[in-house]
Amino acid sequence: MIDGMTGDPGSCSQLGGSMRSAAARLVVLRDELHERSADLRRTNAAPRVVDLVEADMRLLDAVVDRLDVGGAALQRYAQELAELGEDIRRLEGAATDAGLELHGLRVVEPWGVLTTELARQRHRAQPALQQQADRLASRLGRARGLAARTMTESTGLLAAAAASARTRSPA
Repeated sequence: MIDGMTGDPGSCSQLGGSMRSAAARLVVLRDELHERSADLRRTNAAPRVVDLVEADMRLLDAVVDRLDVGGAALQRYAQELAELGEDIRRLEGAATDAGLELHGLRVVEPWGVLTTELARQRHRAQPALQQQADRLASRLGRARGLAARTMTESTGLLAAAAASARTRSPA
């Protein structure tokens, strides 16, 4: 379910799963490339050819690793988003029960006429509900930060691997 506050856990999970499936398919290709490299070494192929094949295997290893790491990070993030979405829905219900509203992750008093008792009820409930909202916001921030760091790291490693592959490719 897409939630305006947390995001879409289903899409994150699906993308993460697709990345990990692609990594698994590439492992099969890498294994074939490894066998061909071994065959080339056994047949005393030109050292430059063997070096190029081995460089391609290193690039493929980097791609496989980063697809798997990134996919796993997205799947963990999706799980956290789903849990946070449910926790936010429960918090919204508790806020409503207390005569309050949840705007984003802020617990606020709605506009309108109210009784003294309702004002007291809101005043008592608001701090605890806002603390819960703050904890959820913190969890969401940590989950987003971890996923973003993993993706940024993977992007850098893949860019470095691609640059390395371009500099050694035959002209």
